[in-house]
Amino acid sequence: MADRAYDEQRGRCDWESIARDMDMPLIECLRLFDASLSTVPVRSLHNITDWSAEDLSTLKSFVTEHFSAATVNEWRLVGVYMNVEHNDCSMAYSICTFPRITPDLYKAITQYRNDGLKWKDIFEKYPIFGTLKLFYNAYYRSKESSGSKPKAPHIKWSDADTCKIKELIQMYHKPGNRRELLIQAQKAFPNRSKGSIRGRIGQTKDKVMVITNDDMDCVNKLVDVYGKDWERIGHEINGTARRAQRIWSRHQERQNATLAWTDDELDTLRKCIRDGVGMAEASRLIGTKSW
Repeated sequence: MADRAYDEQRGRCDWESIARDMDMPLIECLRLFDASLSTVPVRSLHNITDWSAEDLSTLKSFVTEHFSAATVNEWRLVGVYMNVEHNDCSMAYSICTFPRITPDLYKAITQYRNDGLKWKDIFEKYPIFGTLKLFYNAYYRSKESSGSKPKAPHIKWSDADTCKIKELIQMYHKPGNRRELLIQAQKAFPNRSKGSIRGRIGQTKDKVMVITNDDMDCVNKLVDVYGKDWERIGHEINGTARRAQRIWSRHQERQNATLAWTDDELDTLRKCIRDGVGMAEASRLIGTKSW
């Protein structure tokens, strides 16, 4: 009976009609089927590109309706229903459930694009991705992955390299904007990857940007000798003019914070506390103290 219900165009039997004719549940009909007695050739659809959109839709609907979590024996029933090797059914259903671009699918899509097909027309062949946008994005993520360069061998950072990174940080670091710093570092180290450079900057920045009491005392003494010649002072501390200015500013903040409070400052502070003014705003109003 299964052979008589075989639909050559679809490549499988009309099992719903068989179940009605036998007045039996569909799954029971599939269990009774003996493949050794059938003349219907079983299809081998090893790659997702071998499946038609109609086959994929039928497969997903059938498994979803009849099996919440198909076992090996139940996948065999799925194979009978689809007239496809059950391992191929399992593979295709997995991709339907969690759509992804497999190597054969990537190759097929690329060929379609080279042949001039529009994205909309290609998507109609593989509707498992749900929307055209998801399909398009998945393809290009796969393209980036497949076209990625092999990993460069690890190159250890030398002391001289680290010193150069420190100089670049002192010259180009801006809070909240590391773009210029990264650009300059890539120019300085053209043979290193962006990720490696970014990581080294991150490891080095915290050490470079820390300003100690010794730094502030040193710069204060140098200002007494050279005035605010930041280029000269930067050279003396093995840093840059910008670094020297930053240390001097921090020293001034510390000095203001440690000076004795005047009566006017105390009055302003008391008023801020009484009015519920925040510490940052109070510091701004007082003008000579930090918080």
